[in-house]
Amino acid sequence: MRPLRNILSAETTLASLLDRRARELALLHLLRTTLPPALAVQTGVVSASQGELVLSAASGAAATLLRHRGHELVEALSREGWKFTGIRIRVQVRHNRADRSKVHAKQIDEKSAAALRAGADRVADPELAAALRRLANTARSGSADEHEPFEGVEDEDPERQK
Repeated sequence: MRPLRNILSAETTLASLLDRRARELALLHLLRTTLPPALAVQTGVVSASQGELVLSAASGAAATLLRHRGHELVEALSREGWKFTGIRIRVQVRHNRADRSKVHAKQIDEKSAAALRAGADRVADPELAAALRRLANTARSGSADEHEPFEGVEDEDPERQK
């Protein structure tokens, strides 16, 4: 049985696509070692043909930073044997819901609620003690509601809405 790469390489069109992709991956690796890590993960190679390197940026801010580093990138690439007359930047915002961090209200467990109640009993200020008791009363028991947000806070996690 022949490896898939050998089968694809036999077809000239597919072989040229594989070569182009290998070249772009090599460029991307070099760029990611040259750029600061926070900017490198937001950068991609769109095209590397006809003397011009076309990069993608995940945001307008990343594109601006790449444009400011354009001359530095051309020099770094030329030191490694890549010859480009210029770099063009395209903004390609990715809407990947999985990459967004989820912000949920902090939950109070029973142990923390008990500590709040004990603290309320020791506090001399009656208003502060009442506030601590109210906060302790928002604690959820270890039931199915354990991961539910506080009252009035909407849970935006799409998996929880099912």
